[in-house]
Amino acid sequence: MAFRRAVRTVARAFDADEVHLTGGEPTLHTEVPALVGALTGMGLNVGMTSNGERGRQVMPECSAAGLNRVNVSVFGTTAAELQAVQSERFRSAGLAEAKIRAAEQTVRSAVSNGVKVSVNIVVPGMVHVDRVVNLVESYGQFADVRMLTSIQHGPESVAAISEVLARVGAEPVLRTFTAGTSDERTLYRALGGRAVYVKRLLPVRLPDTCASCRFNNDTDCEEGYYGIRLYLTDQREYMVGVCIQRMDLCVPVAELPRSGIVEEVQAFKDAEVRRLTREYGAAA
Repeated sequence: MAFRRAVRTVARAFDADEVHLTGGEPTLHTEVPALVGALTGMGLNVGMTSNGERGRQVMPECSAAGLNRVNVSVFGTTAAELQAVQSERFRSAGLAEAKIRAAEQTVRSAVSNGVKVSVNIVVPGMVHVDRVVNLVESYGQFADVRMLTSIQHGPESVAAISEVLARVGAEPVLRTFTAGTSDERTLYRALGGRAVYVKRLLPVRLPDTCASCRFNNDTDCEEGYYGIRLYLTDQREYMVGVCIQRMDLCVPVAELPRSGIVEEVQAFKDAEVRRLTREYGAAA
């Protein structure tokens, strides 16, 4: 199977033990439980990011296939809250309410089937504080909540998250980094023992690949270097990428050993481990 060969090649090249299924929307894939099973069969830890479109229907099978975690993006507890941040499609209150129900059903189905769940909430600015507090208090009763800073809104997003944390009585517990990527998060404990995470994207760049990129500045780069990505083209060819904005940087899986990507990523990760260890102490 070409999928297994591609994943195995990439996982071995980067000594990876985890795969995350993301969008499009994974739950709409007709064979998503089989894909999860294929990945866990290779000894990989499997996670997923979903908007909850069909999560209630597929979560039992995905759990049985070994799905470890799902991150569910949520936008509101009422139609009005969701409509404030979503596209024109959800101007219909009925569609907005259906979207809210689907996300909650996905979260509850995952929890009941033993899959770890994080509820993802992007926090653009202060006008969204009430909406986000409602989400934290609603979903925090049965799932972890993860607030994400909005790169486009910068300091306003950070200030809004601080206000939410104050409103729910959150206290910091643990700060973690994923060495060699832009991922940094802090765990808080809120009132009632809720687990609330704050995820921030750091301005991390690959030293060679990103150096001359036109997006390599504080306003145009949407994510920094977050990790290795595997894509399937319309021509059914698997490609490896390092950037969500630069598809031209992708290389066929067969060419990965000769591309220089593995060496650059590994050297950068090793350097980041050394830097973080010096700055914060022993790595976990």
